[in-house]
Amino acid sequence: MTTTDGPQPTSRTAAEGPPAFPFDDWGQQISPAYARLREAPAPACRVVTVTGDHVWLVTRYDLARRLLADPRLSLTAALEADAPRQEPLRPRATGARGDGMATLQERGVRGILADALSPRAIRAHHAWTRLRARALFDELLEQGPPADLQQGLARPLTFAVARRVLLGELTEEEAQLLNTWCDTVLVWRDRTGEEIQAALDAMYGFFLRRAPELATAPGSDVVKRAAAARTRDGGRLGADGLAEVANLMLIAGYRTAASFVANALVMMLSHPTALAALRDRPALLPSMVEEVLRHTPMSTGGVKRVATDDVPLDGLTIKAGECVLVSLESGNHDPHAYPQPDRFAPDRFAADRGPGDGTSSGAGRPRPRPHLGFGHGKHHCPGNALARMQIAVVLEALADHAPALRLAVPTGELRWRPDVAFRIPETIPVTW
Repeated sequence: MTTTDGPQPTSRTAAEGPPAFPFDDWGQQISPAYARLREAPAPACRVVTVTGDHVWLVTRYDLARRLLADPRLSLTAALEADAPRQEPLRPRATGARGDGMATLQERGVRGILADALSPRAIRAHHAWTRLRARALFDELLEQGPPADLQQGLARPLTFAVARRVLLGELTEEEAQLLNTWCDTVLVWRDRTGEEIQAALDAMYGFFLRRAPELATAPGSDVVKRAAAARTRDGGRLGADGLAEVANLMLIAGYRTAASFVANALVMMLSHPTALAALRDRPALLPSMVEEVLRHTPMSTGGVKRVATDDVPLDGLTIKAGECVLVSLESGNHDPHAYPQPDRFAPDRFAADRGPGDGTSSGAGRPRPRPHLGFGHGKHHCPGNALARMQIAVVLEALADHAPALRLAVPTGELRWRPDVAFRIPETIPVTW
């Protein structure tokens, strides 16, 4: 890859049998094991998770898209209590369902997400988000160098957007509390089951009390919309349903965005020529957003599905009840899908390319395949427009302050938090 970071990934394996997963690649350089697996004869590899479960790992782009669209591979089944898993503990609070999307679906109000997170709805938040990002940059500049873009930009910006669009008017003190619980929940190792369960229970208990209060406050965030929506039976979601929705928005909405924006900041500061190109050619922004989403790894695990029936897969069979992990990061770096996949190419998704099937446009350049940054199939991330908007705002703000703004240390000296589900730099030190 074109960027480096921290200690290089190690090839950690179980004493016997399949390799251990996730691989020790917590920073921006994904493990070289993915490239080896993509080129192996078998379409999928058996790995052993931190729980000792033996599961299938899929690393190729085409197979990832095929399996994520296969109705025989179920997210609902993957959330069952007895399903194989990759995480240390099933992410479910005591007495909770642990699946906010299923709650919305079964109660007939999933449409609120489509409305609240549609491109049109998100455009209404664009100008406000841009002003907030620029205000945070101004505060950092006034304080003088050095600065930390993790605490000074990525976290406060994404939490401000999450309050406005997803969760409602939580306080900064509540944000610190929720982040502390998330830091315990989103780990692979170094936490006991009791600690993780206590954090899950604390988050759920917090939202049981707080979500109904947030629903009565001004605004049009997802929690408020969920509280106002009529369910299929003519009723409304109770405190438990609102707590499920709020937990979903916290983890899948805010924490994923906070992690990815931080990763995107590091990645773009490692490519100053790309920032210069964006400053000189603002029309590059849509393509650069897509390339950031393709090139920048976020998850250290895989998208999890469990087979509800036998699934033939190019010479092997995934049997009913078996778990499949799909690595979106590996698929996005598959050279069979993207020429020179480890090169950051700002114009890779430029509008003058041809149709997405690889044919050429009038300009004679093939258009790349759709990236897997938001998954694929019916569980394609509903918050993709919100994520794209935040990334675009951050890229514009960075370009405005480049080339003066730069990393204060070489990328190889950045420290990354180990053993977490999302890649998180401890700090993003910058100077100017």
